[in-house]
Amino acid sequence: MRRLVLVLLAAVLVVWLAAPALSSRPFVPRAVEFEQALDTRAWSQGAGGSWRSPVVRAPKRFDLVGLQWRASTGEAETRIRVREAGGRWQRWTLMADDHAGGAGAEPVWAGGADAYQLRMDVRPRDLRARFVNATGSATARERLKTALRRGAHGVLAALAGSSARAQTPAPGSRAAPPIIPRAQWGADQCPPRDAPAYGQVHTGFVHHTVNANSYSPQDSAAIVLSICRYHRNDNGWRDIGYNFVVDRYGQIFEGRAGGIDQPVIGAQAQGYNGVSTGVANLGTFSQEPQTAAGVQATAELLAWKMSLHAAPVTGRVQVTSAGGPSDRFGAGSAVTFERIAAHRDADKTACPGDALFAQLPQIRALAAEIAPQYAFLAPAGAVSLQTADPTLDYPQPAQLSGHATGADGGALALAPVSVQATGTRGFVTLGRTITGADGTWAVELKTQYSRSLRAVVRLPAGGLVASPPLDLQVAPRLALRTPKRVTARRSFTVRGSMRPRRPRATLVIARRGSDAKMHTVARIPVRVKRGRFSTRVRLRRPALHRMRLTFSGDGRNGAARSADQYLRAARPR
Repeated sequence: MRRLVLVLLAAVLVVWLAAPALSSRPFVPRAVEFEQALDTRAWSQGAGGSWRSPVVRAPKRFDLVGLQWRASTGEAETRIRVREAGGRWQRWTLMADDHAGGAGAEPVWAGGADAYQLRMDVRPRDLRARFVNATGSATARERLKTALRRGAHGVLAALAGSSARAQTPAPGSRAAPPIIPRAQWGADQCPPRDAPAYGQVHTGFVHHTVNANSYSPQDSAAIVLSICRYHRNDNGWRDIGYNFVVDRYGQIFEGRAGGIDQPVIGAQAQGYNGVSTGVANLGTFSQEPQTAAGVQATAELLAWKMSLHAAPVTGRVQVTSAGGPSDRFGAGSAVTFERIAAHRDADKTACPGDALFAQLPQIRALAAEIAPQYAFLAPAGAVSLQTADPTLDYPQPAQLSGHATGADGGALALAPVSVQATGTRGFVTLGRTITGADGTWAVELKTQYSRSLRAVVRLPAGGLVASPPLDLQVAPRLALRTPKRVTARRSFTVRGSMRPRRPRATLVIARRGSDAKMHTVARIPVRVKRGRFSTRVRLRRPALHRMRLTFSGDGRNGAARSADQYLRAARPR
């Protein structure tokens, strides 16, 4: 009886251990997050003014660590070294500034460290270290549980004849290179906050993740999961920022959710996420170059991804910046990049490190050799978008039209067409229609603000094809009311309106001179509240005057002016 009980208990234990991985997916430990407040008053100041912390023991073993501090501290050059659980210290690593997540430093991989030390050029206030452990090693209990479960899963996987780390292209990948899908690195522990946004792919940005290069190929999935958890939970992003991640062993991981063959908008090149794809290389490549396997995988991935979206891998392309504090150029700037570019080309950062930056010509050359094998992936069709008048006066609607063709160049009949505008989170659909028997389509679109539009057609064989962008300028409607006759040097009221609402405009006053011409004598800024304004004006001299309301334009609307209003200022009695 005792033997039977022991057998039953052993069976229950095996089932409990293997339960998280009774499938072909690899066993992924549960990730945990924790943080630690640091008192910087105990820090010592060394030569050159830099500040150094004492050795800090973390609350638990950690795989990833990032820093956050009070915004008033500003940016700081921050270095960290971590102590492995066995007692060996790693080298000092420069942490990247956390432009997107707030005041702080981007996380670095520590791989099961239990202590760390910091060195900064300023002493920050309200400093907090934020940790992620994704290897199941945070506590002694977790380490035992992970070891038992990993062993049980290994036995089951061997009996089933499956590989826990098989690199399987995701469904619909259309002949992609081997890409480890999200399910295999534990993305169920980092679900997206909301639905993905889609843009365009005109260029590919290469990054590095700023972590130690001494990780093993078995560590890579945990590193990706740790980065995802930090991006999502500490930075507050919807998902991991990168579209793809490549490790030093040539393994490629699917990053942000939404489909590896779709133009998913990431969060890795501020100002240009809507027109690019991002590939992060696991490691720090400021001095040490990426491995040959990593370079090859990056080149093959970009050759496939760029070809899929009909973008060449060589040459240069001009795109428009969406702006942001990290953007080197500013919103609305026309910027030219290499088709395969470095993160530092677009944003205020040293990423992807000097060594990997120097390898970009090699990556471009390899991608150019590989790309022809993916030429068949280019969209099998085309769609155009045009308008008779790209400059509109509100509330004039835009009259849009175009023509769609299939793979053979013939008309694409009864195909759904979406007219989309660039938004803060990607493209937003504003109108829908279908093509006629001859492939033509037309739609009337009401819009209050200037827009960058594109037309998107869903192809019969699957996939989408988008038109080149079309910019519409919408000028607001300005109205002005003035008296017909006033007395010089006595104030009177001028009223007006502005649709759509903008906060400011300018009242321009001109006076008729002795040469019978109108000469500007005043420019008066006016504040527009709820689409209306009222201001007091005084004309100094008796004469015929002209008034007009003007708007110089901004990021949302084009320049405009009202109809001219004439009034005569009479001599005071």
